[in-house]
Amino acid sequence: MNKTLMVARHEFLETVMTRAFLIGAVIMPLAMVGLIFGMEKLMKAGQSESLPLRKIAVTDETGGDVLKALQDQVAAHNAGDAKRPIELVTSDETPEQWREKVKRAELHAHLRVPAGALTKGEPAEYAISASRLEELKKIRTMVNEALAVVRFAKHDPPIDRAMIAALQMPVDLNQIDVRTGEKSAGRELPRFLMPFVFMFLLWTATFGIAQGLLTSVIDEKSTRVIETLLSAVSPMQLMTGKILGLVGVGFLLVCVWLTCGYFGLRTYNMSGLLTGDKVFYFALYFLPAFLLYAAILAAIGSAFNTLKEAQSMVAPVTLLTITPMMLWAALTEYPSSVLAVSLSYIPPITPFAMMLRLCADPNIPLWQIISTLALLWASAIFMIWVAAKVFRIGILMYGKPPSPREILKWLAQS
Repeated sequence: MNKTLMVARHEFLETVMTRAFLIGAVIMPLAMVGLIFGMEKLMKAGQSESLPLRKIAVTDETGGDVLKALQDQVAAHNAGDAKRPIELVTSDETPEQWREKVKRAELHAHLRVPAGALTKGEPAEYAISASRLEELKKIRTMVNEALAVVRFAKHDPPIDRAMIAALQMPVDLNQIDVRTGEKSAGRELPRFLMPFVFMFLLWTATFGIAQGLLTSVIDEKSTRVIETLLSAVSPMQLMTGKILGLVGVGFLLVCVWLTCGYFGLRTYNMSGLLTGDKVFYFALYFLPAFLLYAAILAAIGSAFNTLKEAQSMVAPVTLLTITPMMLWAALTEYPSSVLAVSLSYIPPITPFAMMLRLCADPNIPLWQIISTLALLWASAIFMIWVAAKVFRIGILMYGKPPSPREILKWLAQS
């Protein structure tokens, strides 16, 4: 029993006295609480941010009465929420012509109210280039309020409860993708979730797979297998080979996931959600993102002797990567907000924030795509240079784990 207690005491102290335990037991919970409340404030700040004027073309096939009621609804909205103004525009153009203008970003959206909306409850149509769940609810409410006003105005008294219910009969609002022409009736939520799906896939394919490099390096270092490997290859060749091997794993896994996703969506007639531009942007951001995180984790793995010690350095990186996950709804709803653009220029967050924005809005300015990619590649190259220096020195060091100051000294060495 005494020997058992001695082992238990040793294991307890070995775990408690490490920086990993300090971060896990104290710093991490405090950081998570701060992150949760901080994200709440950031989301509220994003939601209260001023948006440019949204011009919505209206085709009123009911004779113009609904349009007048809608203008009153929009005026009330603008008076109550001046930071998100809406303007209704009309002309003799056909719905197809309006949707072409939406596709070219000359208009924000096109709203068509069919004649049957007044009497038969026929759904209205809202054509837009990107999914906006909150906006769709707002427009649906405005349309139904306008229809109710017109129905009451056209009806002669007396009016009973059944007749009031008939006059207030709501109509649905089908969202239409101007690029594919598909109606998303009942599929607004899957469309809204697609940016998160792509971001999570990118996160799993980069940070998730790159963590295998961390455990691999630590295992080979602790079992002294690394010494045998270094007798045949240089440290730089070893690190580069490991990273490139996992890049191949990541690409293979992504191809399998995208293929399964495509056929799964096709089964439910939703293959239009997996567009070529989304896959293209995914490929653009995947490689530099993977190289960045692989280099970070390779450096951490070579500097420490056990996974417990390495966790103290991995935890802050993990906190950064989950930030877009906590803010995904705000970034998807407002992809051009100051918050969304700012997060796009923080290199560890850049690929995930940009994936959310590009999937939510295909009209993200080209200069932002080019500049974020340039920043991400520059960060990846710099991190590979840092990792090479740390890897070359730390891979054969054993005993006490290095302090941040010691790691900086390694970097200063030529």
